[in-house]
Amino acid sequence: MSSPRVSVVMAAHNAAATLPETLASIEAQTRADFEIVVVDDGSSDATPAILEAHAASSPRCRWVRQANAGVAAARSHAIGLARGELVAFIDADDPWLPRKLEKQLPLFDDPAVGLVYCDVRDVYPAGDAPASWFHAKAPARGAVLARLFAANFVCTSSVVVRKAALLAAGGFDPRMHFNEDYDLWLRLANEVGFDYVDEVLVRKRALASSLTHINPLECHLQDLRSIDHWVEWRPDLFPRGSALVRRRRARALARIGYHRLQGRDFRGAREAYWQALTLGQVDAATALRFLAALSPPLARTAWWAKALRRRMVRPT
Repeated sequence: MSSPRVSVVMAAHNAAATLPETLASIEAQTRADFEIVVVDDGSSDATPAILEAHAASSPRCRWVRQANAGVAAARSHAIGLARGELVAFIDADDPWLPRKLEKQLPLFDDPAVGLVYCDVRDVYPAGDAPASWFHAKAPARGAVLARLFAANFVCTSSVVVRKAALLAAGGFDPRMHFNEDYDLWLRLANEVGFDYVDEVLVRKRALASSLTHINPLECHLQDLRSIDHWVEWRPDLFPRGSALVRRRRARALARIGYHRLQGRDFRGAREAYWQALTLGQVDAATALRFLAALSPPLARTAWWAKALRRRMVRPT
């Protein structure tokens, strides 16, 4: 196929269980002017065989294999192979609904729009969640950097972006193994306008094997580093002493404290909670967790364990 408008880019690693359904959801799109570019990131399961079979039956699909280097490096490899003027990201476990590209592509008729996202619905083994945490309470359009800094509302599998804007922003940082997508959205939001389709067009699987589940503490530490980076880079938007910056730092520190507390690192939990409390942007639950960190015997009680199980004191 020559000159597809959209390159659908996927990084796949040991994705055999979900890959066939996801590939089928791409092929089922009502817009036909796309190609599929997949980089197998050193899989040890049947992922390469599935990709080989799919590419043999679909002229739209190309795939390559690389040694395992992480999702950022695999996506960057795929972007380098992409021929479309637009790049659509999809994770190997997040199937699309059939009209996703049909709904998103017309928004690029506005030259000010560099990235278009949509709503998603989280899917758990027991079924769909009632709503997605990615859903923006009020859809963010246009210059969204301040809104995006406050909270990430962009799911990777929902994104279609101009390839020129993606390359100008530097693409994914291959050094990052956590929050690499959020880092890129922030850099793009600093340069281009965003638009939004207020409709569920992606079904996002919530898997225990995802990196955010495997090492949530490192994700929150990376978030804290990102906050400091943007405070330094854009002090005009994010003054260090502003309520927004204090709230973001307090939220990240509270999450760090929570995971240190779960790991029985009471000293580390106390330090994180104390820093969060001094920022003046925390709730009663954070104060309660700080008290537990001050008193390890309290944290070991049956009451505390029950509270954790019931998510009474889990950070938001």
